[in-house]
Amino acid sequence: MRSIMRRPLAVPGLLALLTGCTGDADAPNAREETTSSRVGTSGGYGDILVAGEPVTGSKESGTTKVPYQRTYTDGELYAPVTGYRALMFGTTGLESIYEDSLKYSKGEDVETTIDPAVQEAAFAELGGERGAAIALNAETGDLLAVVSTPSYDPTAFAGNTPKDQEAWKKANDDPDEPMFNRPLREATAPGEAFHIVIAAAALENGLYDTAEEPTTGGTGECANATVRQALARSCEAVFAKMADDLGETKLREAAEKFGFNDDKLYVPLRVAESTYDSYRDGNITVTPLQLAMVTASLADRGEVVGPGMTGTRDLSIGRSVSEATANELLPSVRDKREWAPTDTGSSWSLAYATTTQGDPVALVARVTGPNAEAAERATKAMSEALAAPL
Repeated sequence: MRSIMRRPLAVPGLLALLTGCTGDADAPNAREETTSSRVGTSGGYGDILVAGEPVTGSKESGTTKVPYQRTYTDGELYAPVTGYRALMFGTTGLESIYEDSLKYSKGEDVETTIDPAVQEAAFAELGGERGAAIALNAETGDLLAVVSTPSYDPTAFAGNTPKDQEAWKKANDDPDEPMFNRPLREATAPGEAFHIVIAAAALENGLYDTAEEPTTGGTGECANATVRQALARSCEAVFAKMADDLGETKLREAAEKFGFNDDKLYVPLRVAESTYDSYRDGNITVTPLQLAMVTASLADRGEVVGPGMTGTRDLSIGRSVSEATANELLPSVRDKREWAPTDTGSSWSLAYATTTQGDPVALVARVTGPNAEAAERATKAMSEALAAPL
């Protein structure tokens, strides 16, 4: 699958020279089209904007070499989007990607695609859980929410005082890893959400002509269940039989069409690779963003769009399945309310909604821990924030 087009953007070295940090090494440099032509609204650095409003600011640092330091509005809420800009610790996230545009000598703003209502809704429901949430416009690729909990406030260590050093140490030593960007970087077992890929492969490879055909391998309520019923009833034995009938090669091909095994996905922050090695051995991992791409492609007639939170990008970067297969599976995935926890203790929730313009939006949330209901509450809250369930 092709990766999103990117164009290099130079990263100035002043802050790096002062801190010894070169920024977010995982992320490629972003494209200039995403920046505004106006000078940053806060004076000093340019700002990162959400719905046209700055969620960053600047204040005087008290030093001559770097006269400004960064401040953040709702820092915990937007940390997985903005990253941090710290006088002593360098930059990450969009602060690093757009260093050249945001620097105070240039002061350009960077507009994001984040919808504040959707972001806030998911963040409130996930609370202090180890969780993640994604809202992805299936047609445009716009990321409307990128939520990671628990989070951190980058303002706390933006300066160069002992208090900043203490806040930095506290955030890095926290066992809940608040500085880890879970929606983009944490790849875990997909659990029964991978049944979507198996069902898609079965239809694409002619094991079944439609999702209404009876399957084999199930017992009890899963005996002779249709493909659609097997998805709804979490018929693990049915999908294990499907996977065995397909074989590893066809399953891997199907997974890769959805975006698995792509180590070059950027939004423009780098996304961890979602891997498919072996279904039989359980060697499969998926990030929340990747699962959102899987479900979004069904809502977009089998097209896989280039996801991103800034700027322009390729709308179509491939096709996961035929339009016919997407139409067969979409109702099954849309109507399923519960997705069983994985062996790693992560609970998933998948849902759909539409924007006010009528675009379908894929909603994904994951919680690691006993409070599985928080994931479903998060997708429900995002759907309500968009106000139009699909």
